[in-house]
Amino acid sequence: MNKLLLSLTGATAAGALTLVSPASWSPGVRRAYVVVPGVLAASFSTLLLSRIVDRQADVVSRVESMTEVPTDDAYPLPQRHPVAMRVAVPVIIGAATCGLQGFSLWMDSALERGLVRLGAAHPRRWMAALAVASSLGMDAIGERVNARTGEDRPAS
Repeated sequence: MNKLLLSLTGATAAGALTLVSPASWSPGVRRAYVVVPGVLAASFSTLLLSRIVDRQADVVSRVESMTEVPTDDAYPLPQRHPVAMRVAVPVIIGAATCGLQGFSLWMDSALERGLVRLGAAHPRRWMAALAVASSLGMDAIGERVNARTGEDRPAS
């Protein structure tokens, strides 16, 4: 029941947010819609990457402090990530997120124009219904996949 309630809540939120047309937003709000998620994604990936690098540095220091360091290729030492990669990965993730956000604005506008061309009197309502149906459908597919893979089974 809890999953059903969560699924219905998410679908309702998706439908309600779809009723708001981005075409009515100010240019500043549209820019924020594109840029803020990109900055957040880049920041989060920077944090994760720095944790990975710190963990690898800890492993390297522990291995180097051992009295007997293995020399064969069966136990290779972790490689440190170059600075360029630590900068490039978050920048690429942030740029990709911004690109997807911009694409979603374009797709929203194109879908609304297409529905108007087809004669829909209230295209945002049709788009909201589509958002609700797709949200519920994706949740149902996810539940079916989880049931087949056994991820929902309690640990024995």
